[in-house]
Amino acid sequence: MQYAAALQATMKPIKRRKEGEEKKMTQEEMLLEAAQTEIMNLRNLERVLAREEEVKKRAVVHKAVYSGPQIRYFSKNGHSYLEFSKGLSFQSQISTTSVPYPDKAVCAVTGLPAKYRDPKTGLPYATKEAFRIIRERFTDENSKREMDMGVLFDSLSGQGFLARRKRSVISNKSETSYFRYLARFRRIPALESEASD
Repeated sequence: MQYAAALQATMKPIKRRKEGEEKKMTQEEMLLEAAQTEIMNLRNLERVLAREEEVKKRAVVHKAVYSGPQIRYFSKNGHSYLEFSKGLSFQSQISTTSVPYPDKAVCAVTGLPAKYRDPKTGLPYATKEAFRIIRERFTDENSKREMDMGVLFDSLSGQGFLARRKRSVISNKSETSYFRYLARFRRIPALESEASD
């Protein structure tokens, strides 16, 4: 009943005096203003709640549900179980036969069982001498490839220019050259001088 009276009271506009003639509001005027403010606040609250509902409806994401074969693990009464469902079986997923051991590697040079593997070539070897022979063959093959490449390879690798050759002197003859790997990172002086012109 009070709510209805407050609604009717809000329909009547509150008379305000000019700015200079402001007087203290009476209790009745304060109640009328409070009722008007309450109604405005309720309307604003309804608008805000309606907007929030719209946002929630838009934000609902439907997650994709996996419907394929599944393996479930669960424990009950101190026992653990695996449950296969939707087309899976124990035999199809878990191997019950033992996998045979891989064949032992045999040295590429001596034919003995190999304990080691050369990191560059990937060949197995058993002794120091076998390792030395494998590396010698590797360096010989690389030097033949470099000779077959010709002048183009020399210019790309930096060996064709005297200035580059002086900078990249290899101290140990047994080490292989890495010009092939580093060729793409080197600058060619002839091209640099053309670019600066």
